[in-house]
Parts: sequence; C-alpha cells; structure tokens
Amino acid sequence: MKKSSDYFRLLMGLALFLVLCTGNEAASQVLNPGFESSSVTPEKWIITGPIASMMPVTTIASDIRYSGKTGLKMESNNPNCHGRAVQTVAVTGGKSYLFSARFRTDKVKSVNKSVMIRIRWLKEKEMVGYNFIYDITEENKGWFLASEKIRAIPGATSAEISLEFRWTTGTVWWDDISLENCPDEAPRNITVGTVYFRPPGPTVEKNISLMSDLLDEAGKAGCTIVCLPEGWPTCNTGLGMTKVESNTLGGSASVMMSQKAKQYGMYIVSGLYSWSGDTLKNVAALYGRQGKIEAVYEKVHLPDAETEQGAVPGNSLPVFTTDFGRIGILICWDNAFPEVSRILALNGAEILFCPVWGDVRGTDLWKITPRIRAADNGVYFVTSIFDGHSLIVNPAGDILGESGTQGTLITANIDLNFNPPWDWIGNAGRGVWKSTWRKDRRSDIFGTLGN
Repeated sequence: MKKSSDYFRLLMGLALFLVLCTGNEAASQVLNPGFESSSVTPEKWIITGPIASMMPVTTIASDIRYSGKTGLKMESNNPNCHGRAVQTVAVTGGKSYLFSARFRTDKVKSVNKSVMIRIRWLKEKEMVGYNFIYDITEENKGWFLASEKIRAIPGATSAEISLEFRWTTGTVWWDDISLENCPDEAPRNITVGTVYFRPPGPTVEKNISLMSDLLDEAGKAGCTIVCLPEGWPTCNTGLGMTKVESNTLGGSASVMMSQKAKQYGMYIVSGLYSWSGDTLKNVAALYGRQGKIEAVYEKVHLPDAETEQGAVPGNSLPVFTTDFGRIGILICWDNAFPEVSRILALNGAEILFCPVWGDVRGTDLWKITPRIRAADNGVYFVTSIFDGHSLIVNPAGDILGESGTQGTLITANIDLNFNPPWDWIGNAGRGVWKSTWRKDRRSDIFGTLGN
C-alpha cells in the first residue's frame, strides 16, 4: 500500500511539473528566446536592416552567452552599420506584458546610441504604436538586463520585437529574450498641492501663522505632498537672508512645518534660507510624513542678489525617493537652466518641485518655462511662486492647476504612470515619451550631464 501511495504521489508530482512547464512556455510569446535551436542563423528570427550592405555580421555564438548553449552575436567594422533581429508574436491589445532581454557589448562607444530594443504594436499589418525598452535593471558578469512592463496598444494583434545594433563598430551579444503576460500596472494616484502666497509680514511669526493655515487646508484636502515658495519665512519682514533663527533648518518655521507634516501624514517641500555656522545657503527641505527632514536640496545657481549677501551654492542635483515615487527639487534661478531638469529626469525624477521667488523676464515665462521643462522631460512640474502664478503641470505640458490669487491652495489628482498621448513626426504611432526622448538623445555627443 505504501508503494502504491508513493507511486501515486510521483505521478501527481510529474503531472504538476508538466502543467507548470506548459504554463511557463505559454506565458512567454517568444520562440527560440535563447537562440538555442539555431546552427548558423537564428531560427524564428529574421535578420534584416534598412540597407543590406550596411548590416552587421550576425551569427550564433557558443563561446559567449548568458545562459544555455548559445546566444546571438552582431559584429561590425562599419561605423554606419544598422541591423536587427526581428520576431513577431501574437498579443492582445490593451493587455500588459513584461519584456526582458540580456545583452552585453564589446568596444561599443555608446550603448545608448547603438543598442536599441523596440516593440512595435501591430493591428494586422498596420503599426499603431511602439515602446522602446530603456530601463537597465541589472548587470551580471558583463551582461545587462533590459526589462520593462509595457502595455499593448488597444486593438493590437501582434508585437514585432526588434533587437537593433547601429551606427558603431564593435560587438553586441543577445540572449534570453522574453515577452510574458503580466498584471496591469495599477494607477499611481496621488494628490499634489502648491500655494500661491506672498507672506505679508511684518513679522516672521505672522508669516508662520498664515502659512500654517494654508498647510492645514492642504492637509484637510488630502494632499500627499505640497510645495511652498522660496525663502518665505522672512518675506516682507526686512530680515531677508540675515542670520536669524527662522533662517535655519531648526528654526521656528521649520518646526511648524515638521508638526504639520506629521499631523497630516503628508510630505512638504519648502524653500528656506539656511545658516549653518557662518555658511549661508538657499535650500529646499523635504519634510516626511513623520515630520522629519528627509532631504535638503541646496540651490545650485545663485543670482548676484544672493551671492552678494554671502550665499554659497550647492554642488549636486540629487533625486529623492519617497513612498510614492521619486522627486527632484530645484529653486528659482535653477529653472532658467534646462540642464537641471534634464539631469533630474535622467536620474529618475517623476515630479519636479520648484519654490520660486519670481520670474520677471516678461512674456509669461513663469508659465512657459515650467510647461516646457515638463514636456521636454516627461515629468510633472510644480511651482510655488511670488511673481507670476503658481502652477501644477503634467508631463504633456498641460496646466492642471494655476493661481495668481493670494492665499490660494492649488491641488491636482495625478497618476504618476501618465504618458502623454502623442504622435510624433517621423515616429508614427503612440509610444512612451520617457523612453522615446531617451532613445534618441545623443549622449555620445552631449556627454554625460551632471559630471
């Protein structure tokens, strides 16, 4: 009886194993994902390129591979080469998929320029959209893992996977290509707030009291995070950037913001003047949900009016991680330099907060500049300003909230997974803007920003 029971359990285990294997095989749409069932040319893949004579030499590699016995090798001695390995698989429009691929390079000057992964969504034979797989999530023994959740364009019936090597000499190897069904990404909804308020003085205490009232309003409105303007505690008091207790990270204004952040469980970004010993900096502090200062950004670009009072600049452009996503902070004059927003976006910021004294350059640049910075980089952009209007702008450059009325709280419910629904000349179809501008950005010419 024992032997019979063991035999039964063995059969059940084998059946479960076969079901799991079959399920895994069905989950991945890619055929010959590791180029194993190939000898000279990769079966199930089409090797092609815009101009046949300019294609890299593409072969099966058994000496260099990530897993299994083989990989795919593309090699070129022509700096103008362009070739691709293509496979088209069935998909369901509107469904989500996890794409992943391993690759490594040798003597390739710019991976960003020359190694590209594109997913074209097709409705029958019509191309209706695309994704570029930009995120490198891992590196192991020289092999990079490019992996990203993507969503098939509604109506799509198939996806063309294209592994591309272009515009360089050198070699790229490919292995373990996968496109698997995965759950849809849930919307990442938060409520963002900002204020339009120039504190009237005449005392710091009065300014703190009035700003406290606005933070109460933000907390009761359910703000996840709220932005306050530049150097507001001493505004209209005659104290400016002088060395007083409110112009420190431990001063009375900071204490009030810590209390409000903890009371409402919300983040606060606030401009402050900060003295530490005899060193003066213009900063923005990030208060966390528990009321503690979690990060401090030090203004990098200083106008003469600040340097002549002894202020010294910060020297970095950090991105800060919160429990809802990643944010960047810039202050006033920083906003005039497009490199600042670009560096923050390249480093993963999803929302940029900008405490501002004012922009008086004319022609409504206080409105135009935030919209352009948002649209250029595919990020939300939030300003809290004195001269101009405070704004909340989405990654398409649309204004979600605006006010030039004193004492106003502006809020917007946003989805951090929002993608501008754009078509582009020369890039027909709807894609993901964050991936598109990164894919076409020529870092090999521009250099690495921020170094």
